[in-house]
Amino acid sequence: MDLERLVLSVSYPGIFAIVLVETGFLVGFALPGDSLLIAVGLLAAAHKISLPLALFALFIGSFLGNNLGYWWGMRLGPALERRVRREELEKAYALFRRFGVLAIFIAPWVPVVRALVPFVAGATRIPWPRFVVLTFFSSLLWTQGLTLLAYYVGRLIPDLEKYVYLVLLAGALFGVLMGLPRLLRRRQAEKSE
Repeated sequence: MDLERLVLSVSYPGIFAIVLVETGFLVGFALPGDSLLIAVGLLAAAHKISLPLALFALFIGSFLGNNLGYWWGMRLGPALERRVRREELEKAYALFRRFGVLAIFIAPWVPVVRALVPFVAGATRIPWPRFVVLTFFSSLLWTQGLTLLAYYVGRLIPDLEKYVYLVLLAGALFGVLMGLPRLLRRRQAEKSE
């Protein structure tokens, strides 16, 4: 099933549930995340779904999912390390070491890490009021920002929703190209050691 048909068939409760599961349970790694937000924005630009309802469903799903993930992290704690691939969990811990609680604000923009950071925040007992404030704004910025960006691009380029996979491929290629200089610098630094 293509992404457009998926969004249209599951409607607002479905997009809410997809984002909730992606951010609130460790099984969310395989869910569409960023792709879903882009598809929703493009479909709203084509007047196939309501933009305000979709934005609301996405935000509430992300915010509640993050808080659910935090709760699971508090409950599971050390058991988290046995259930998640070590290298993925290490990415989340590294994000916390580098950025502190701001990792909560950055995490939604990083696939896989977005699903882990709420668990890590709960497991490391970051104060819940601080987590709620940061996750409120990070959920708002991620869901509304990415969806609205896709919406406005979709308004500029008619029928773009028909090419959602090409848009996603272009976005992935852009991400790889943006990360390539950092990877090359890291490899060069490793060779010089």
